[in-house]
Amino acid sequence: MSSLNRRNFLKDTCKACLVGAVSLSMVDFLESCSTTKSYRAAMNGNQVEVPLNIFDAAPLQVVSPKNYAYEIAVRKLPDQSYEALLLRCTHQHNPLTPTGNGYLCTVHGSQFDKEGHVKKGPAATHLLQLKTEIRQSNLIIHVS
Repeated sequence: MSSLNRRNFLKDTCKACLVGAVSLSMVDFLESCSTTKSYRAAMNGNQVEVPLNIFDAAPLQVVSPKNYAYEIAVRKLPDQSYEALLLRCTHQHNPLTPTGNGYLCTVHGSQFDKEGHVKKGPAATHLLQLKTEIRQSNLIIHVS
């Protein structure tokens, strides 16, 4: 009887290892799907300042404020205004991963489109939009 329990234990343990390996591989795959590179920026109080010329390469940029838990997705809109979304899941405040066509919470599976609207739960509310303003040749993002 002890050999049967040992066999079941080993079988169940191997299943758990396999699930864990597949999950880690999926996270690596999704992170590699991201089409945007992160721009590192300093936080000054509750503001992040980025040069406007970073949007010359692509209208969507991911900003990584130093010493801040979340990234910010910033899109230059056709009317030359800017939209900034805090990449923090609205379900349980986990960081989001850009996927190329939106954002993913790798913890619970919530998905958001590029505008921050929920595509798949458990999150029920859209991403927080941050206030932006232009000062000279820089975009100021207000993180509150």
